[in-house]
Amino acid sequence: MKNFKANYLKVGAALAASALSFGLMACAGNSNVESGSVPPAVAEIRGGNSAPANMPRYVAPKAVTVFEMKIVSGDKQIRVVDKPTLAALDFAAYFNNPIRLAGKEEKPENYQGVMAGAKLADYPFPMLDSLSSYEPNAVTGVEPIAWEPFAKLLYSQTGSDSLSVLLNGVEAVKWNEPEVFRAFQSVTRLWGVPSSNANAGSNAIDWWVEVLPALWTGRNVFYGKLKLTSIGEVAEILNYYLTGEMNSDDALNWARTLSSYWYPTLNTDLEPHTAGAPWENGRPFAVMRGNPMGSPMWIGFEAPAFRMTDEVIRAKQVADSLMAHGEVIPVDRHLDTSSTFRLETLNAIKGTCPANEATAAFRKSLAEQMAKLPKEQNAWAEVDVNGNKVEGGFLWFRRNANYLLADKISGQDSLHNPLPRMIELKNYLDSLGIQLLVVPVPVKEEIYGEKLVPGTAADLCVNLEGRAFTQELLEAGIDVLDIYPALMAAKAGDEPPHYSFQRYDTHWALPGELAAMELLAGRVTQYSWYAESGAQPGSLNLQETQTLREGDLVAHLPDAEKSKYPADNLNVMKVYKGTETYKGGKNSPILLMGDSFTGVFESVDQKSGGPGSLLAYATGLDVQVLTSWGGGPGVRSRMMKMKKDMQSKRLVIYMMTARDLWQSPMEWDALR
Repeated sequence: MKNFKANYLKVGAALAASALSFGLMACAGNSNVESGSVPPAVAEIRGGNSAPANMPRYVAPKAVTVFEMKIVSGDKQIRVVDKPTLAALDFAAYFNNPIRLAGKEEKPENYQGVMAGAKLADYPFPMLDSLSSYEPNAVTGVEPIAWEPFAKLLYSQTGSDSLSVLLNGVEAVKWNEPEVFRAFQSVTRLWGVPSSNANAGSNAIDWWVEVLPALWTGRNVFYGKLKLTSIGEVAEILNYYLTGEMNSDDALNWARTLSSYWYPTLNTDLEPHTAGAPWENGRPFAVMRGNPMGSPMWIGFEAPAFRMTDEVIRAKQVADSLMAHGEVIPVDRHLDTSSTFRLETLNAIKGTCPANEATAAFRKSLAEQMAKLPKEQNAWAEVDVNGNKVEGGFLWFRRNANYLLADKISGQDSLHNPLPRMIELKNYLDSLGIQLLVVPVPVKEEIYGEKLVPGTAADLCVNLEGRAFTQELLEAGIDVLDIYPALMAAKAGDEPPHYSFQRYDTHWALPGELAAMELLAGRVTQYSWYAESGAQPGSLNLQETQTLREGDLVAHLPDAEKSKYPADNLNVMKVYKGTETYKGGKNSPILLMGDSFTGVFESVDQKSGGPGSLLAYATGLDVQVLTSWGGGPGVRSRMMKMKKDMQSKRLVIYMMTARDLWQSPMEWDALR
């Protein structure tokens, strides 16, 4: 209890009163539906139908514990949910999470405290009624939820962003100090309760919020009722969110997806861990590592239903050992030592990205554009030549833009210079008789330079140092697949609002992915060993589908702008082997490893539609995928632990965003 209070006060002192009601735990609701069951209204929404006309009155589930927090150390926690509902897991992830709160405790330099003396009755929240310093009786015994993930779910099911707009509005209030970028307050808990408005209908819901002011404002936590009553299928969706339990695979996918969305600025990744096995003083099903400010932190997520006993763990270890010894079939391999492809690529890239007046003007304009941003703002919106925001335009990422302004990449210090590490990796794989093919993925900002800096020619090469480093890799004897020309050509086929890259995200969309995969598949089939590899083109089949994805850049906009950028409906080509979704195994002759570019559409967002599956479809060779969501440099250490799996490999494809070549927050340390 003492440890919890100390940690709680450290990251949110104004919640002391709330902490007393929590004790060691967070208050929440009961779960009493069968695993995997879906309420009728939710099923109908998913089927595209409207909600039933006559719905029972919404009744909030009874309250039990949402999660128990175990403090392992100053940088490690385990959060235990009693029932693995989506609501409980989301709340455990979002509430008072030190990874998300890192760096937000200090007072902003430009904060003046203009309204520091305002009384509660004068607080500037026109979207709230019934402001109070105390938790309202209306939410007693009702499970609180994390508003951000629930609002996303609600939008995906109903197409309505009314709740999200209002809650973003609460967090966007600047107290007459609009120049301060950091949020003055956050909505820490949201409650949905049966509406007090008798005319709203039997299934209507009122929304209450707990608002936690930032520590540096000196204000105390307060509560209010949103000026919004939700009707229709919202009650069924909320009930399903609160009560529908996940199985272990669903829970692990939840953790994987969450890590992928947070990683651009929180540098999150899932640690290699057997679900339910011991970690520190618990048995979590997933362990997330975050490093937003240069100091790593870990949070384990645990559910009793997913814990494994020591006996089961021993049995699994035996089974894994037998599998490791008996499943991987070593191949008789030999390196393709031809330098023809590398030299052709080198000759093709030389002189294609010269420094000139146009590139100097681009760099100057981009630097000026970034200098106007608050230093804490990591994303911003596309503007036209007059400086007006483009409706439905792109969002840009600060780290990507910094990469375009890079100095000599190989001139960085030893912990950030990727060149020696690429050479080291090649030498190691050469010693095993395994090819290495490096695939740096250009950032969206260099493909769409004309949108990033209005007035730039659409065909101008704006990334001088990035292109120069690709040339250095080739000159060092490393095979590099240069997909920049293919992506530049692909954007000619853009049909707004569909582009080669996602508008609100750091990753490519289907047209860009397909352009890169066509080039990659062509390169794989050129290796001298391909003919004897047992490739079976045509053994897999392809199916077009769609997925709804909220861009990973939206969360890094000013609070007042977030609601303007809803989730995008994206096309995905999903790969099947027979009737089952495709997944390459340990005997795959190809290992595709890297950062989130290897995981988006592959292990999240529809799955089996990412680069690994598409490459397998195109070449007829199985592809095993190894993803480090926290950044490309870190995946090498994971590969080093796959010694058994490597016996079946002929080719390692190292694919990652090119921005990690410059000032990567994850260091380029030596192989070990």
